[in-house]
Amino acid sequence: MKIGIDARFLGPEGTGIGRYVEELLKNLQKLDKKNEYFVILKKSNFYLFNPQTANFKKLITNVRYYSLSEQLLVPAALVKIKPDLVHFPHFNVPLIYPGKFVVTIHDIIKSEFKGTASTTRSLPVYLLKHFAYEMSIAQAAKRAKKIIVPSNFIKKKVIKAFGLKESKVRTIYEAVDNSFVELGRKKIPEGREKQLLATYGIKKPFIIYVGNAYPHKNLNNLVLALPLIDKKIQLVCVSSRNFFIEKIIAAAKEMGLESRVIVTGFVPNEDLALLYKLASCFVFPSFSEGFGLPGLEAMASGCPLLASDIEVFREIYGNAATYFDPKVPKDIARKIKLIIKNPELRTKQLKKGSDQVRKYSWEKTAEETLKVYESAV
Repeated sequence: MKIGIDARFLGPEGTGIGRYVEELLKNLQKLDKKNEYFVILKKSNFYLFNPQTANFKKLITNVRYYSLSEQLLVPAALVKIKPDLVHFPHFNVPLIYPGKFVVTIHDIIKSEFKGTASTTRSLPVYLLKHFAYEMSIAQAAKRAKKIIVPSNFIKKKVIKAFGLKESKVRTIYEAVDNSFVELGRKKIPEGREKQLLATYGIKKPFIIYVGNAYPHKNLNNLVLALPLIDKKIQLVCVSSRNFFIEKIIAAAKEMGLESRVIVTGFVPNEDLALLYKLASCFVFPSFSEGFGLPGLEAMASGCPLLASDIEVFREIYGNAATYFDPKVPKDIARKIKLIIKNPELRTKQLKKGSDQVRKYSWEKTAEETLKVYESAV
């Protein structure tokens, strides 16, 4: 087969989808020497992917995702290649692309948590962009030969939302970068620990959250839980500075908690794994997720996981997490205190977390994705 992969999300700029694309490409190269791959990149990430095998080639199409120009220029680039199949790793499939394709739909959170609270745009602009989103994801789901989703929870949501046959949608779990596992096993030298904490302005003890601050992430209730635990404990948010995280900072300031909420901005994996390891626990208070990769990263790094008691987290984390009611700050605080004050429970959860992480691998993700390609063609 001749397979095209839209890799314009590759790299840190593409956040979780960027990591998904990176790991998929890395492992497909190890796995598949038979099929021919054409990897479409932008100017800004063209040199982040360097093919290790002759059957992978890269092409530049300097078009930003979610732009009007991608509707014309991406199909034009693909038509020149004449692929048997294209894998779009996100719902933004160009409307006029005529060929066969597979799409990964990571979640439908924008459909479920909609409204002006979830945007910085004016109401008319938001409504226009939301209409474009709904149209784009619906046409991608209906036109795709196969749809890949990261959890059975999202599979059920996608089937119901778009009226699809179950056979069209395939759950393929994601996994943790091996660097988190490797760094989690190592002892952190004292000097490295002091330098790391100083770099990000953190003092121990601290709890950690990793991700954005959109309303469905429920950081408000996590901040409301802070006054209910030991005042020495900081909340470290590994999140880029934007409108939503600034609202969380403002709320913390109003409550007199400004010194206890630390926002780091972007943190590279080698630092992030160590911050997980140094944290008292990772707290994941979301109301909804597609998969929940940061929770696995935390467990791989040697950090106990506290998570919302929601269906998708039960599916992905099993009994390796300590669960709380995300709507009740008192329950969040109660579970934080439980894991911090109970060394035996912490040790048990770390063991369960390590075992749970081993159930997922990017190699398996690539193997199952290749099977989807074959079945789609």
